[in-house]
Amino acid sequence: MKTIIITGGTSGIGLDIANYFYKKNFNIAIAGIGSSKTIKNLKKSFNTTRSLILPLDLTKIKNIKKFVFQTKKKFKKIDILVNCAGRQHVAPITNFSDKIWEYIINLNLTAPFRMIKEVLPIMRKNKWGRIINISSVHGKVASKFKSGYVSSKHGLVGLTKVVALETAEENITCNSIGPGFVLTELVNDQIKKISKKRKVSFDKAKKDIISEKHPSKKFVDKNDVSKMVYYLTTDEAAQITGSNLIIDGGWSAQ
Repeated sequence: MKTIIITGGTSGIGLDIANYFYKKNFNIAIAGIGSSKTIKNLKKSFNTTRSLILPLDLTKIKNIKKFVFQTKKKFKKIDILVNCAGRQHVAPITNFSDKIWEYIINLNLTAPFRMIKEVLPIMRKNKWGRIINISSVHGKVASKFKSGYVSSKHGLVGLTKVVALETAEENITCNSIGPGFVLTELVNDQIKKISKKRKVSFDKAKKDIISEKHPSKKFVDKNDVSKMVYYLTTDEAAQITGSNLIIDGGWSAQ
């Protein structure tokens, strides 16, 4: 039985990945920010012998070390790492606060670096591993007013390539996945802000945002990302490493 460790696994894409792998009979360890009620409900969703759920702020190095240590202690090994925790903020660069910039870079880029640094020696000892970084289409293209997010996601794609090269001769791969708009809490918040700014309904703003970016005029489903993550863990994907796999309804093809 393999063990998967997921950052940002308490909601959105991360939680969908956790559910997907749990149904595939993996041990799952997830960490992220959530209310005590959210964490309590999550713990009820999974068998305690096959899951570890920790409410942790992963911008703090001590919490990353705690997360990896407790996962290894409970499951003896870590086979798959998925870095999914992330934050978005929309503001012109001249109004972009230093505090928010630092938080976004710490969570979206520094936390994955630290997670890889902690988990890679465990994978090397086991002589097998899969590292998957959930980037974004914004790891390939830019949008106005998203300097922190775009910078962190471009950096995450670069980190992916470096780790892939450093593990190329081992049975370990490292790839990133770049989704376009997925209907997560993060995107819903963005749609609400656009709705308020443009003085239109939520549904109108939702339709506008997807029409502007996705030629398919459809949102990416969370499960589409989970399925890609799973594929990258299979033997069929053993020679896929250092890649940034985009799932964006044609956004970056324009």
